[in-house]
Amino acid sequence: MADIQAATDGIIAAASHPVTVQVINQGPGIWGNIATGLITAGAAIAAVMLTHRFTLKREKLASLDRLRREQHFIATELIFLLEQYAEGCARVAADAGDDNPQTEREPTVSYPELELTDVSGDWRVLRGLMMYRIRQLPVMQNEAKRTIAGVGEYDHPPFYSAYFQERQYQFARLGMKAVILAMRLRKSVGLPESRLQDTEWSAYNVLWKVWRRERKCRAAEYIKNRVWHEPVSLQNSNEETSL
Repeated sequence: MADIQAATDGIIAAASHPVTVQVINQGPGIWGNIATGLITAGAAIAAVMLTHRFTLKREKLASLDRLRREQHFIATELIFLLEQYAEGCARVAADAGDDNPQTEREPTVSYPELELTDVSGDWRVLRGLMMYRIRQLPVMQNEAKRTIAGVGEYDHPPFYSAYFQERQYQFARLGMKAVILAMRLRKSVGLPESRLQDTEWSAYNVLWKVWRRERKCRAAEYIKNRVWHEPVSLQNSNEETSL
């Protein structure tokens, strides 16, 4: 309806042009007829152009609105999946194990799973880097599980201290990534801030404390054993030949 009104306004404007008024006042004649025809054609072309312009604008606005709704929908799905996953990671990061009947320490919390196959929204409306980082999390969890299993295989009973330390660090790291991604999604679609950091025992604060503690321990251990991480330099070619 607005497009029709715009086209009508264009025709009225053309008809009220000084040249048009002059032609009408002077009466019909060969030049008057030509001028009238040109003015009529121009008004018709202007009306078509205006209609086309407003149609494109309306379609663009509808497309942007549809994109925003799609982004809001999939962001809501992913935010709750990521935050539930972060809660599970926080429980693992805080798990120091418990003694079984054989007095050996064993975990009391299972690993969380991030099921992205259940997401029904359109992934293509997300930024490429955001989609990549979210999709990367299950792969990183598989790598973390292999690392933890490798440490546990050579750890010493009954407490398995290195195993639990690695377990806590790996899932604190994964949980922190999930929380940060959820925060960025919330911000991108204008949703309220998360409550995962409201209290001392909220998931974000638990993950942050464990991650910071383990990073400090690993940095100190690396400095202490730096000599073992550096490549061995050969003093001369004779030593190289003897090897």
